[in-house]
Amino acid sequence: MNLIRNQGIPLEAPVFTQYSTNLLDYLHHCYFAPLSYKDQIQSQEQAQIAASIRMKIKQLNLIIRLTDKSNNFYIGSTIEFEKKVQKFFQDTNAFIELSGNPFNEILNKVIQLLNNLRSNQRILEWQLKEMMPDLKKCELAHLYFNPKTHKVQCTSILVAIFILFNSKFQDDIPVRPIENTIHASTTNISKFLDKILRPIFNDKCKETTIIDDASLIEGLHKYIKKGLFKSTTLFCTFDIRNLYTMLPQDDALNTLMEFLHAHGYTKVKGINLDTIRKLASIVIKENVFVYGKTIYKQTTGGAMGSSFTLTLANIFMWKWQKEIVRQQDITGEFYGR
Repeated sequence: MNLIRNQGIPLEAPVFTQYSTNLLDYLHHCYFAPLSYKDQIQSQEQAQIAASIRMKIKQLNLIIRLTDKSNNFYIGSTIEFEKKVQKFFQDTNAFIELSGNPFNEILNKVIQLLNNLRSNQRILEWQLKEMMPDLKKCELAHLYFNPKTHKVQCTSILVAIFILFNSKFQDDIPVRPIENTIHASTTNISKFLDKILRPIFNDKCKETTIIDDASLIEGLHKYIKKGLFKSTTLFCTFDIRNLYTMLPQDDALNTLMEFLHAHGYTKVKGINLDTIRKLASIVIKENVFVYGKTIYKQTTGGAMGSSFTLTLANIFMWKWQKEIVRQQDITGEFYGR
């Protein structure tokens, strides 16, 4: 259809017939051609192996998860994994259990906010359409957890074996919460805010942001060129646990406004800062999800898995690290996050 609309090629043109014929032949070759005897035997063997694995998982009450930030699989006890999840809930204390389903209430809040902003000319029509939730696909977000095996020392080949047979090793592995918000009511607002705010953060904080390995090497190279790199130089690292989950929501929103004011913004893409705060607030504060058969509301931080949460966390850290950066600049030292 794009060829018809954009290139002016008529539907009856031979190129369409040739393309459809070639595509059909390709699909037949890939999916309908009979397998060789050798391929049939291999397929049967693989099916038997898969069935055997499923049976073992059921018999031993195991769980298989793709590990976070690595190419391994976690294999462990379902009961032990659930203990990790409950420990996460207790340690963060960022979620409350709900007795009812607030999906319709949240959806109506989002629609009402967007319509009010449009009627008061706070946002444009195309911005309204971009942020409006899809009523046909909307649903509550759901939460799942990935094990963070990169937080412990283990070779990738043996990781599954160690986890399965070493209970102490299992105890040492934390979990990362991931919320699937792809069809949540606030997802389109989250994507929109991330699209207009992340470039600002990337530009204003590029001197202290480590994007990847190459970025780190480049920063260290500049440090070396200053003549400060010596045999006595100390490198210090730190890790913030559960940053996205532990963000104080109101303080994070205040920091967002402070960040934009500090860099001379009264509007972003034609949207004033008060409107941006209202949009950000509904994304952060109306975060409800399902885990198992229970519905939770997040009372601290934002959803890990929501586009805007990453940007908001980075901006919150901008304020936290300002004094550290100032001190490092005075002495010519290197700081990056």
